[in-house]
Amino acid sequence: MDKNKGPLEKVINVIMCIASLSIIFVLGYLFYNSFRTKSDVMTNTLGKPTGFTAENYIRVFVNESFARYFMNSIIILFFAVVLLVFLSSFVAYGLGRYKFRGNKFLRIFFLIGMMFPVQLGIVPIFLMIKGVGLIDSYVSVILILGTAISMPVLMLTEFFSKLPNEIYEAATLDGAGELTIFFRIMFPMAQPVIFSVCLISSVSIWNQFFIPLVFLQSDAKKTVPQLVVKFTGNLFNNMDSALAASVLSTIPILLLFVFFSKKVLSGFMGGAVKG
Repeated sequence: MDKNKGPLEKVINVIMCIASLSIIFVLGYLFYNSFRTKSDVMTNTLGKPTGFTAENYIRVFVNESFARYFMNSIIILFFAVVLLVFLSSFVAYGLGRYKFRGNKFLRIFFLIGMMFPVQLGIVPIFLMIKGVGLIDSYVSVILILGTAISMPVLMLTEFFSKLPNEIYEAATLDGAGELTIFFRIMFPMAQPVIFSVCLISSVSIWNQFFIPLVFLQSDAKKTVPQLVVKFTGNLFNNMDSALAASVLSTIPILLLFVFFSKKVLSGFMGGAVKG
């Protein structure tokens, strides 16, 4: 560690290192056990394995149609993230670039929105979705998850508010309209923050269990977390399948963070420090 760092920073670094190593250990142990038979895991959890097998993964793909659950999750994830970015960037641009009565109130409103989960309003939301005939439709889940814009709005608002006014003024003098300025200048400049928003929101959307459970009723439209919970509901009988399904559900998001972690950090810095 750097000798110039203060005591508190050193303590934080040590805690972060311990937390990171713990997470790596848990993920490694999960992956390791997913290749063992159910009897071996149950009777010899911490001991030397009797052997390794890929039958757990084959069973999940063949018997449980994992690919179908996976594609359902991908469809919901893609369209929900697109909707989320579209809405949050427009709202954040208005809040960040314009001063008007109620601006501070709206920022506080979105900040408070992060404190209340969607479950608190599930009854009126369900009635509205049912009223427009979208129960058991991807659209219902996409609309609900894609409008969870509190965190993205706050990050992007901070970024847009710190952009120099000279950029906007120069574009205006060149005859650019408001939409042209947004789509051709401001939105591209916000790409690092938007990239971070996409990745962070993807984790929440990918792991979402409650909303698909309520609004997707047919098995053909259920998502990966619902398959994992299906196994964990009777864990002793489905230990091997639960381990394999958990690994498969973790890999996509884990790969995103492994390959794009630097862009996530730069996006956070862009949204919090400068434009």
